[in-house]
Amino acid sequence: MDRYVLRDLAVFEAVARHRSFTEAAAELGVTQSTLSYTVAQLEQKIGIALLARTTRQVAPTDSGRRLLEILGPAMSDLSEELSRLQDAREAVAGVVRLTMIPVAFESVVRPTLKSFYQRYPQVSLEISTNEGLSDIVAEGFDGGIRFGTLIDKDMVAISITKTTPVVIAGSTHYFADHPVPSSPNDLAGHRCILYRYVTSSRVFRWPFAKGRQNFEYKGHPALILDDGAAIRSAVVDGLGLGFLLRSQVESDLRTGNVKEVLAEWLTDLPGFSLYYPNRRRTSSAFRALISHLTEANRARDQLQPMHGSDTGSG
Repeated sequence: MDRYVLRDLAVFEAVARHRSFTEAAAELGVTQSTLSYTVAQLEQKIGIALLARTTRQVAPTDSGRRLLEILGPAMSDLSEELSRLQDAREAVAGVVRLTMIPVAFESVVRPTLKSFYQRYPQVSLEISTNEGLSDIVAEGFDGGIRFGTLIDKDMVAISITKTTPVVIAGSTHYFADHPVPSSPNDLAGHRCILYRYVTSSRVFRWPFAKGRQNFEYKGHPALILDDGAAIRSAVVDGLGLGFLLRSQVESDLRTGNVKEVLAEWLTDLPGFSLYYPNRRRTSSAFRALISHLTEANRARDQLQPMHGSDTGSG
């Protein structure tokens, strides 16, 4: 069968159903002359007149009516099946497995979960929170969320947040016994709580920048931890100063339990990115999650005021 016959039959069915080239052209979004030419070509191919044309109307011939009796239900069945296929394609369902550092879950993912499940009730999420850099391919994850600078170049990375605000902070109890530092040089007399990367075992150095001065502070740690939440707890407990994501201590700053220092020396860290293998075909559920996270956090960024010197560790 000529591959164009099905297209031509659809045109004939529309014209015969409306008994009008004008109305059929409006339904199909083409010109009347195109429809007239298409029907004429179909009639020529099969050697039978299908439409009787007069100056006032168009009506199917006997042969046209016989064909229409078969073609009408068939076209309706095809339309319904295409609609079902479309509905199935648009139904977002399945399981998505992600790995991320705990603070990424708290600051980026957790605030969006309720609205995500309302929008996609058939999607299940499995989230592993850890401070290390997981091998998402070997460990069977669909993707992960980390700071953009920590993602391998062979991954597809989608920015979720523009920047990550940070603070250096200590509790009010700590500052009752220690002076507030006015410059990084003053940190020599303070107890510092530092972060050690789980994967590399390297101790995170606090980045400072002001004017032309740009350096990393190694510090003399009173305490080293490999978990951002543990550092926050140690700071709240008055054990020393910690370099933290602002989101980790936002409520503590509001209540006055914690005080930030050296704000003019700090700049935002790179934002979080969602990443996944560039050779892996993503599921509809994973694509829906990517879209939802980027939309939700973009809206949040537009609502929140900019912090001139916020960012975090982890």
